[in-house]
Amino acid sequence: MARAPMQLHLKKNQLHEDLGKTPGAEITEADIAKEKSKGGVFAKRAQFAENAKRWNHPGKAKRYPAK
Repeated sequence: MARAPMQLHLKKNQLHEDLGKTPGAEITEADIAKEKSKGGVFAKRAQFAENAKRWNHPGKAKRYPAK
C-alpha cells in the first residue's frame, strides 16, 4: 500500500505568530534558522518561508538568478 503524500496545512501569518512578529514584518535568515532548529511543524513552516523567498513575487525584483 502506498504512503499518503506529506501535507502541510498553511495558516496565513502562522510563522509570524510563532516568532512573535506582526503580520507583514520581515522574516530574517536568523528567524528561519531558529525555527528550523525547533524541528517538526516549525521546521516545515520555516522551510516553506525560505522557499517562498525565492519565488518571483509581483512588484518585486527577482532576488536570485535563474539556474
